[in-house]
Amino acid sequence: MANADAEHKMKSVQNGTIDGQAKKQTQVNNVIFNLDMWTYAILCMIFPASSLVICFFTGFFFRFEEVNETMCGVKNYIPSISAVTGITPQTYLWRTSIGLQAAPRLSVCFFYYNQYKNKMHQVASNRLGWFQKLIRLNFWLNFIENSCLILVAFITNRENYPVHEKIFVVFMVTSLCYMLLNTVLFKWSREGYSTDIDKTSYWWKKAMFVVSIVATAGLIFFFIQHRVYCTHGAFSWFSVCEYFIAYGNMAYHFTGYLDFKGLSVVCGNFSNDESAARNGATEHVNNNIRQKVKPH
Repeated sequence: MANADAEHKMKSVQNGTIDGQAKKQTQVNNVIFNLDMWTYAILCMIFPASSLVICFFTGFFFRFEEVNETMCGVKNYIPSISAVTGITPQTYLWRTSIGLQAAPRLSVCFFYYNQYKNKMHQVASNRLGWFQKLIRLNFWLNFIENSCLILVAFITNRENYPVHEKIFVVFMVTSLCYMLLNTVLFKWSREGYSTDIDKTSYWWKKAMFVVSIVATAGLIFFFIQHRVYCTHGAFSWFSVCEYFIAYGNMAYHFTGYLDFKGLSVVCGNFSNDESAARNGATEHVNNNIRQKVKPH
């Protein structure tokens, strides 16, 4: 029965229909902006990835004692992200980079939500009810994660440590929950329809989620070692885990390029087939009228 449903869905897709309903085709005219998804993904990642490297090395080489200061007073060798992005002028660079990629990353929340809605016909019937609910949860987890990333950049640990710490915790929880849920939804929406690109994206999603989980476990362990026992070098390992989490998160989100490959962010005039045909007919009539009234 499941195979029959899958065959029916595949035939419907090939015929340009979903459950007997014709797909609406949209035409784009007068395009004034067209950004391919590869460039979009690069812009989303390049700002935080490069600025974090700059903040780390400038802080490490020019403000070593300041960025490696610890609450326990033990010696530290690798500064945390909060430390290198919390000093000036590095904090201005970090805030600017997060601000520049904020709107594009928040837009991806809507990209995934709408893509999953469009792929509902590929989801097994016994999972469809859950799928519809979970894509909403997935949207909000992604939205909250990205919002917390913005807040944690603009409220530094030097300005307000208690608030900064709580926002960071929310960011970590929503980030991991989003990675897990999005990976599951990605799998559900492509079972029986996976392309080689989908398989590559799925593999990287799982890999980056595992990296983030392991790094988070290490982060918690070394944080306890530092705060409770003031273990020498514990905060350095805490910082290492933090960088793995940061770049693992960036790499996970970069897989969106594979999920939206071939698509573009476009600004232009949109019209469906009916309105396009109607506009074409109107233009044809207008041309005929112009020809008739043209002076001889």
